[in-house]
Amino acid sequence: MNTSSNAHEFFPDYFSSGELWHCGQDFYLIQRPKFFPLTAHVQFDWHCFLLVTKGEVNVLIDDKPIKLLPGMSVAVLDGQRISVTKASADADSVVYLLSKHLSEMIFVKKSLAFYADMHKNPVSVYNAYAMRTVMDIVALLKDILEHPHAENMLDACASLMRLYFRLIAPERLWKTQSSDSQEDKRFDQIMTRFMDLLEKFYQRERAVQFYADQLCVTAKYLSFCAKHASGHTANWWINNYVLRDATQMLVYGEMSVKAIASRLHFGNQMLFGKYFNRQMGMSPSEYKKQALKKLNQ
Repeated sequence: MNTSSNAHEFFPDYFSSGELWHCGQDFYLIQRPKFFPLTAHVQFDWHCFLLVTKGEVNVLIDDKPIKLLPGMSVAVLDGQRISVTKASADADSVVYLLSKHLSEMIFVKKSLAFYADMHKNPVSVYNAYAMRTVMDIVALLKDILEHPHAENMLDACASLMRLYFRLIAPERLWKTQSSDSQEDKRFDQIMTRFMDLLEKFYQRERAVQFYADQLCVTAKYLSFCAKHASGHTANWWINNYVLRDATQMLVYGEMSVKAIASRLHFGNQMLFGKYFNRQMGMSPSEYKKQALKKLNQ
């Protein structure tokens, strides 16, 4: 039987407490979480949705500040980084963590387009009806996850979460799921395979041509598919993965710039510095200085 657990046991670096229910490693529901303030960025391996039901929560998502009030939700996608900079004493919220597998069950192979839209506009605002219904869904999910055979109830969780997203983002779901042409399916298939390859090789391979060769398509066609399916080019995704690791190691690790350059398989520190400056508009050392100053304010 999957009864409530303490969120700190599962995520000791992020939550000091909170009631947690889960279905294997595909779905986590956390209610009344207490966050560690000013914690280092946490990079989730799932898609995370944080809904504030009371008080105020301030977060940084990839260094972008967002203020959340009751009835507001923010999406933190797989690979993005989040830190909670402030939470009011009366803050209350619900957190959902979804694996990629569960996401595909919910969105029926249209998750790429939905999440691309969420990436551009991560905040959703609920009306009173949606808030009431969402909290009913939370209660139903808890009942399911307390079932003696909760580990076999992932399909039920997927059905309820599909309803959840239809309530909070009906226009997004309609837009991203209304088209089901063979061409759209082809774009999504290539993008999905590209993302799988990217997760495996991004620290070593930063050329679009490498991934295009693996997929037996041209670099131009791969970028076209990526842009259509996700809203971003293939090169943007490659840089996003590299910079995600680089910025996290610069700010929250104890590695030197030279060691980071080596970890990310740049030829030397100078090449890494030029790449970082070209993408971020400043040197790695300057980025680290500014980021630490922002965190300590």
